[in-house]
Amino acid sequence: MAQEISKGSLKEQARKKAHDYELQFHGCSQSVLLTFQELLGLEDEMTFKAAGPLCAGLGMGKTCGALTGGMMVLGMKYGRPRIDEGIEGLFSGLLIAQSLVRKFEQEYGTTACSEISKLDWTDLDAVIQAVNNPEFIAICAKVVGRTAEMVAEIIAEVDSQHPHL
Repeated sequence: MAQEISKGSLKEQARKKAHDYELQFHGCSQSVLLTFQELLGLEDEMTFKAAGPLCAGLGMGKTCGALTGGMMVLGMKYGRPRIDEGIEGLFSGLLIAQSLVRKFEQEYGTTACSEISKLDWTDLDAVIQAVNNPEFIAICAKVVGRTAEMVAEIIAEVDSQHPHL
């Protein structure tokens, strides 16, 4: 169930909630997604489950899972609701999603999890060592929290400029 929160506090609540989920439970994409599912009333178990394999950069250090989780949030909020809307129906959601990618790239210089985390996610021994290192987890939690903050900034901006979306 969505919490009653002001637009001004959405950013801080999203950052903290996503950060804490990552720190406690791990799973960057699900941490960002669940944060907004709860804060905006977008709960959906199947969507949450679908975000699982996006963690750790598609499980291989590719596109950051926090970013893909954020993209899912923006898609759930602003995406094309029906396939029969055609390509035109995709445009507004794509433009909004592009703003998240731009913000993320500006902040981190890349969208690649392996470059941000400095970890080869295909090396199981290295992954086990990293996820058992509180310093490593703290870095991921910070990225997750900041990404949720970016999503909240975009939502506030879009909703203030286009309240009908």
